[in-house]
Amino acid sequence: MASKTKTKKTTQIKKRPAKKAPARKDPRRAIDARAIIDALEQHVLGAKKMTSTQVSAALALLKKTLPDLAAQTADGAGKDKETTRAHEDALRALE
Repeated sequence: MASKTKTKKTTQIKKRPAKKAPARKDPRRAIDARAIIDALEQHVLGAKKMTSTQVSAALALLKKTLPDLAAQTADGAGKDKETTRAHEDALRALE
């Protein structure tokens, strides 16, 4: 008698298309900067405990939402130093 080999049917899993998250117009507006600042302020004052990871994440989000004022300089800020030097040179010449 010949042996019959059983063949298994392989079932294929149908893949569903991935659901896309709704696109936001401006993700920066979704970040509540005031709430992050309040949380960090409470942490500094000892009213709220935060891990270092939470603090780092909060700072990263703030960098995305608020402008870095330290990087911005007023127009002509470099000229003030030159003007001060010129005045000091003029005063020395008078002596």
